Amino acid sequence: MKKILILLLVSCFLVTCSTGKGNTENQQTGSGERIFRSNTGKNVPLPGTPYGYEMWTQGGNKNRLIWYGPEERGGAAFRAEWNNPNDFLGRIGYFWGDGRKYSEYKNIFVDFEYERSERETAGNFSYIGIYGWSKNPLIEYYIVEDWFGNQWQDDSGPMGIGTTQGDVVGSFEVDDSVYEIHKSVRKNKPSIVGTRTFTQYFSIRQEPRQSGTISVTEHFRKWEELGLNLGNMYECKFLVEAGGGVGWIELSHLSFRQED
Repeated sequence: MKKILILLLVSCFLVTCSTGKGNTENQQTGSGERIFRSNTGKNVPLPGTPYGYEMWTQGGNKNRLIWYGPEERGGAAFRAEWNNPNDFLGRIGYFWGDGRKYSEYKNIFVDFEYERSERETAGNFSYIGIYGWSKNPLIEYYIVEDWFGNQWQDDSGPMGIGTTQGDVVGSFEVDDSVYEIHKSVRKNKPSIVGTRTFTQYFSIRQEPRQSGTISVTEHFRKWEELGLNLGNMYECKFLVEAGGGVGWIELSHLSFRQED
């Protein structure tokens, strides 16, 4: 009987390892890193921090996000990898859910530094920078600091309306660069509240960078000045999004702060 029981246990162990079901889709390593491989469908709090993460991937394989832990690299730093997804979004930062208007929070700043794969690894589109949603009105927003390139335009210059599919509504200077502001409308597309028609706001840096400080609230103020109003804040996270291609990004530092 003992031999049979041992054989059964060994067999179960081997099946669990080979299928990955015993470890689930997400893992924690001995060093405290957390490895995420599956869609969350919602924000997931990161223990020991004021942050949450969210991952969404459609298609491809071996897509994953690795968070380094609360004591490492500023507390929010992560690595993301993707392999020919239709769309991959990995993001970490502030989450409020049904939050207040942006003006009711202190000014938000994000300090970051990263390395990434080369531009030719890009697929159909890509964004690196700040990302989030608001409710009432439902708005998806981007502050684009860098990108991997895309199929709609020459990558020798900053991305334009060929990528965002919107209209240029203004520009302003902040954080040592000019940002061009776009507005577009997405009809019957996935959102944080299901399939909806919603508006997108973009601030696109004209001189891409891989390190620095993003004065997030200054973008919100400029959008409001242009009539692009945000609703109740759902989130404000650092994002990498890739619509295809094979690539990676690794942050050596990522932290968020709020100041008067």
